[in-house]
Amino acid sequence: MTEMNLVQAIHSALRDALREDENVLLMGEDIGTLGGVFRVTQGLR
Repeated sequence: MTEMNLVQAIHSALRDALREDENVLLMGEDIGTLGGVFRVTQGLR
């Protein structure tokens, strides 16, 4: 198992969910093109 910090773990989980299910949708504060304050969603589409 790869060691990662909390931000990396959340990003990885979101990325996996988006890849596995086309019905997954991210909504909320700090979700956007730049990835929010902690860059958790950076690069996700």
